[in-house]
Amino acid sequence: MQPRHFASVVAAATLWGFGGVLGTMLGDHAGIGALSIAMWRMLVAGLALLAYLAARGALRMLTGPALRRAMVTGALTALFEACFFSAIAASSVGVATLIGIGSAPVFVALWDWWRTRVRPPATTVAALVLALGGLAALLGGSLNAGGSGGWGAVIALAAGASFAAITVVNRGEVEGLGPVEHTAFAFTLGGIILVPAAAFAGLGAASDAYGWVLTIGMGVGVTALAYVLYLGGLRTVPPFVATVVSFLEPLVAAVLASIVFGERLGWSGIVGGIALAAAIVLLRPQRDEPESIH
Repeated sequence: MQPRHFASVVAAATLWGFGGVLGTMLGDHAGIGALSIAMWRMLVAGLALLAYLAARGALRMLTGPALRRAMVTGALTALFEACFFSAIAASSVGVATLIGIGSAPVFVALWDWWRTRVRPPATTVAALVLALGGLAALLGGSLNAGGSGGWGAVIALAAGASFAAITVVNRGEVEGLGPVEHTAFAFTLGGIILVPAAAFAGLGAASDAYGWVLTIGMGVGVTALAYVLYLGGLRTVPPFVATVVSFLEPLVAAVLASIVFGERLGWSGIVGGIALAAAIVLLRPQRDEPESIH
């Protein structure tokens, strides 16, 4: 695991936290539903990166293996977005986040154990326990808010499995598929996949300049850049480590919400944030560390 790739994954998770705030602002301002927001963030990200590649004269047809990887990534990302936002609607932000994001490293750890038949080391287990405990403390009272928690939890588990699959599938590189090309094609496809679901739920779009600034900022400044960094970091960062680092997203979102929306973080949130930070420190690259899963 190379430190620069680990830093890329950390930066990606941090940017995702900004995406939650921008998405909330867009929804409140334009009255756009969650699935439409997910669709727009994917389409804007993908099309913006395709335009960037075209402007550089670097837009080209993908090879068979590269196209298959991009198609699988796009479909899984669309599934994750749809399941995650549906889980929020069926339960609460807290339940969807704790189960949807929190279950991803568990799925990865189980996959790696099944594949290798090697038990994870104590450091890995400790980091997972710290991260899950920190996430639960950070979310606090929002865990009990919302409606049908049982059905919402099932959908959130599907979201966690989808995110874990995105990370596992993108372990290592495919020749001729850089992070920018990968994100461009995958997110354009994923956005197109989400169009029917968004239309069924009530397709919406920004209706003024401010709304489109938020839409473009969320798609280009947060989503496109974040996934380019994340997919690039997966070249050497193990999937388990990457999914635990993604817990930074709700931490950053909670801090930003306290600043932008005046939401109280509270002592439990502070303790949870410290636990999350400690988990990530445990998983940071070590000198002479072999590039393995654990």
